[in-house]
Amino acid sequence: MRRIALALAAVLVTTVVPVVVPSSATAGPAGSATPAEPYPSVGSGTAVLDHDALLRGFAEPEWYKANIPFLEVPDRSIQDVYYYRWSTYKRHLRYTDQASGYLVTEFHNPPGYSAPLGGIVAAAGHHIAEGRWLRDRRPLDDYLRYWLQGPGAGPKPKEDYLNKDTDDWAHQYSFWAATAAYQRYLVTGDRTFVTALLPDLVRQYDKWGHQFNPRLGLYWSVPVWDAMEFTASSYETDPADPYHGGAGYRPTLNAYQYGDARSIAAIARLAGDSRLAASFDQRASALRDAMYRHLWDPARQFFYHKARADLDPAEGLVSSREEIGFVPWMFDLAEPSTDAAWASLTDPAGFAAPYGPTTVERRSPWFMRDALAGCCRWNGPSWPYSTSQTLTGLANLLNARSPASVSTADYYALLRDYALTQYKGGVPYVAEAHHPDEDRWIYDSRGHSEHYNHSTFTDLVINGLVGLRPSADDRLVVNPLVPPSWDYFALENTPYRGHNVTVLWDRDGSRYHQGAGLQVFVDGRPVARRASLGPVTLRVGTAQVATAAPVDDAANPNGTGYPRPFASYTNAIDSTWDAVDGRIYYDDIPHSRWTNYNSPNASDHLGVDFGVPTPVSDVRMYLYDDGGGVKTPAAYSVQTWDGSTWQPVPEQRRRPEVPAGNALNHITFPAVVTSKIRVVFTNPPGAKVGVTELGAWSFPTGTVSVAPDFTTTYVNDTGRAVTGVRTTLAVPPGWSVRATSPASAHVVRPGGRFGTRWTVTPPPGVRPDRYPVRAFTTFAGGGAASPYASFTVPLDPLAYPSVDLSDSFDTAGSYVPHQPNPGERVPTLTTGDGLLTATSADPFFTVVAGPAPVRSADAFTAVTIGALAGTGAPEDSVFVGWVKDADNYVTAWYNNTRKRSGINVRVNGSFLDTPGDAPLTLAPGDRFALTVAGDTITSYAFTGGAWKPLRTNTIGTVLTGEYRYGFGLRGTSGTISLADVEGRSRQVPPAPPEAKPERLDRSGQPRNR
Repeated sequence: MRRIALALAAVLVTTVVPVVVPSSATAGPAGSATPAEPYPSVGSGTAVLDHDALLRGFAEPEWYKANIPFLEVPDRSIQDVYYYRWSTYKRHLRYTDQASGYLVTEFHNPPGYSAPLGGIVAAAGHHIAEGRWLRDRRPLDDYLRYWLQGPGAGPKPKEDYLNKDTDDWAHQYSFWAATAAYQRYLVTGDRTFVTALLPDLVRQYDKWGHQFNPRLGLYWSVPVWDAMEFTASSYETDPADPYHGGAGYRPTLNAYQYGDARSIAAIARLAGDSRLAASFDQRASALRDAMYRHLWDPARQFFYHKARADLDPAEGLVSSREEIGFVPWMFDLAEPSTDAAWASLTDPAGFAAPYGPTTVERRSPWFMRDALAGCCRWNGPSWPYSTSQTLTGLANLLNARSPASVSTADYYALLRDYALTQYKGGVPYVAEAHHPDEDRWIYDSRGHSEHYNHSTFTDLVINGLVGLRPSADDRLVVNPLVPPSWDYFALENTPYRGHNVTVLWDRDGSRYHQGAGLQVFVDGRPVARRASLGPVTLRVGTAQVATAAPVDDAANPNGTGYPRPFASYTNAIDSTWDAVDGRIYYDDIPHSRWTNYNSPNASDHLGVDFGVPTPVSDVRMYLYDDGGGVKTPAAYSVQTWDGSTWQPVPEQRRRPEVPAGNALNHITFPAVVTSKIRVVFTNPPGAKVGVTELGAWSFPTGTVSVAPDFTTTYVNDTGRAVTGVRTTLAVPPGWSVRATSPASAHVVRPGGRFGTRWTVTPPPGVRPDRYPVRAFTTFAGGGAASPYASFTVPLDPLAYPSVDLSDSFDTAGSYVPHQPNPGERVPTLTTGDGLLTATSADPFFTVVAGPAPVRSADAFTAVTIGALAGTGAPEDSVFVGWVKDADNYVTAWYNNTRKRSGINVRVNGSFLDTPGDAPLTLAPGDRFALTVAGDTITSYAFTGGAWKPLRTNTIGTVLTGEYRYGFGLRGTSGTISLADVEGRSRQVPPAPPEAKPERLDRSGQPRNR
């Protein structure tokens, strides 16, 4: 066995938190950690709508009151979907970690093709358009930095499954990054923030250059990486591969790049860089000219997909109008002479549909081709993603001019149809795609598509229907696109440049009692009025708004390492990790919560082990209440660990004072430094309790950091000289740490730095995981603490000293094959000469139980790849883990065709929810492993001389009973072989007597049958 040298890889987290003295459960000096308010302050505004009535039935109504504009319109479907879509957006605001902050997700459970932490760039432009109207700016500040500076801008494999043409996540799908950032600036007025992004936006723009054809002056893209699988244009130009094929010059990416060039020019002017602005103005003009020269067909009056030369030497335009032809208007690219294109929107043979528009015209031969046979056809079904783009473009057109081909009435009709599309079972709902002619979602998979965040709606109401149209100066134009028959509507307290803007239409003044006509209020004061519906222009200056950036010391989206959640009891289908994953929603499905449902106890606790001393003064607990078996607790107590016992936190201030279900319960207290916190619950009568998220928040006040080489740096940002400076480095229990340079200084001047180098040593045999360290600097009158710096201890098989199984397949072994799927046969298995080989001419699948039982919840199983089938067929897979029988196994899998790896846990014939997979390529001689630590399993691959972690999932107490070290082999046909299998553990208890397993003969058949 090769020994893997232990090395610590550090990941630095750069935000900081306040400090008190680093000892267990010790009260800090007064004012050392000021809790941040969980919701932004609304400020002055109007109060004409009944916000409580409008939010009736929504969980955590305080979030909406603090964040969103309130709407009342005569059209109940638009109004109901408006509030529902804000609830959808709220569900997808995920706090990740201290380095990246907030993320806006597309799916609740990130699929395997997601970027780190679960981001998918495909709909990021839509996310920013919706979120720009939130009062709390922090989520989108973080989100833009994530894609332009953070993990979303980081490298990804250039693989077909993840887009083989790009090597970073921010270019995996087309993304109108600069346009989104600039349009958001027009709402917030935050010049400093958007100009700071300018170099990143230029880099994002230029990196599309590898898909630029200078001969045509156009960018090419592949429909699937425009976020549009199976399009009419890919069916027509690349019928052999309509899913991943169809590369061409499309109105999408070229319009996005045009809009981004104009936006970069505008941001450059804000930054005072006239040369850069002129350069991007010229690039935008050239791209616009190229689109008209090559993508506009004057005879057919539309923008079309143009085939790339490798698919069509003539580079012809496709035969079908697709909805992407309206995208140029979304970026104000189209000229008045092309507005006739919009006639096809309402044409019964064109894009018109009761739940439309359709994504290709009905007259197209590709209309609804295979659309009901499987997911993700953009050749007829109604996709909210595209409907959002079309409506945005239409609003832009109607605000620019009055074309003959389309009208304000068409905007309202289409928006209303879009609202009516977003229902299921009579209640608002959005999934992936809808049938254009029938009242049903056709792409809507359970646990995946619910409340799908891939489009806009609230922005279409605010910016389009009500007509708040920001401009680059202090002007705000209000130009409603509402039906002239409406007697009233209201959009109240819209956050705009640090102010609250209210728009009221009250034909005779009887609805809102503020006078008749159209009125605009700023911060509660009337500033503009007109008697009839029509545009109003006013000036709204920009007020400075401070954006708070507290951090959550309990958050851990990785599901492994620290902070580590714990509980006295957890229901079998729930997880403690779901309570610290940054996802706050109160739905039964999708699922993200901890509960003690079925607990025999009258009282249970849920807590967080930080791993190192951590300042705590602000606990935020979001209680889950389904009104049935899980309800609001009768009482709770927040406690901290003092090193030996649990102690109630003194001087708690609770809001609300009594526990509230489906709401934030906010507990603040004088700062305490502790390594653990917990909440002890008293169960309500006849029910149990649940938590969707538990956080421990702190507000940055100091500047201390830990570098990857374990160097700590304190920067004096107090504005005065500080004396008696001392730094300590807190490490997990059992680790040793010593300073190798001075850890104290007599004085540090204002702006000065004080650094200390440290040697950190983990204990022998430490489990592979992510471990925290934290630096504390104290000085006379104050101090500061670093955030978590997470250090990864890699997998070392020798950390599992008990060798339970080691077989190089030189002779026949005691292995029992099982058949999980009746439709896939058990292959012929042979052992000997250093290989276990599975062979079949037909589809095969077997999971094989080995001769050794797993006797510890701290174990390691690995196989070495001998050979893979290499057929390119769907199944060419290896599994590793623990096997009980055909219906019960805990395994990691590797699919050689897809080059992906994930986890399967089957219990009594059903699979646990273990979402997500990871990119992986294994070759002969590489190793594939699975570890278990308590209720958590983690898969690994040994490639390139090192173990690499792949996926982590919690499985509860599944791995008990007659499980054995084992593996699996699955193929469509051909031969797959393994070179060895190994099972190791530690702290192995005595094993009970067990039945002797069947032995295989040289042909792989049981000997005793």
